[in-house]
Amino acid sequence: MEKHEQDILVGSILGDGWLNALTKDDRASFQLKYNDKSLRFLKWVKHELRALGPQKLKVIQKYSQHYFRIPSRHDIGQLRQLFYPNEGIKRVPQNIGELLDNPLSLAIWYQDDGTLDRRSRYHWNAMFATYCFPYRDCVLLANTVKRNFGIEMSVCRCQMRGKMYYRLYVPAKSMERFIKTVQPHIHPDFAYKVLAL
Repeated sequence: MEKHEQDILVGSILGDGWLNALTKDDRASFQLKYNDKSLRFLKWVKHELRALGPQKLKVIQKYSQHYFRIPSRHDIGQLRQLFYPNEGIKRVPQNIGELLDNPLSLAIWYQDDGTLDRRSRYHWNAMFATYCFPYRDCVLLANTVKRNFGIEMSVCRCQMRGKMYYRLYVPAKSMERFIKTVQPHIHPDFAYKVLAL
């Protein structure tokens, strides 16, 4: 696959995309699903990945969701081996610095799992819901974003349904740089995630 497709896949895998189990010949398929309100974004991602042969969009009527799948490929299988070293458990690969090196990847990931926290003129921060990753993976991600994009991130603990999880927090001092980095790659469906006060 070309670097453009890989950048999109990496951002999506860090977020809502997932890779199905490896086949016997080390291939894997990719799948991405969104609800009705993000259908235009889903179609855009599918179009950007057209060289990988995505299948037609399908609908899950009961949940008002849409998804597409890219059939099994060896290059996607390589990503599966990196992101799922222990079958079924998604982890951040040690070489994430080589994979998460394009603002496009960061923007895809932010559109999937990010929120813009605006409470007042002086409170303006971005957060990434990295709930599926352990602490050390979140630290690895924060260090990668700092090194590759010059954007500070903190790893914060939060509680949901009685369990502790980790998320990444972009402090105010890095917000301007963060927004300028991702904004050129933000789809209109998610413009609200980069709007300044």
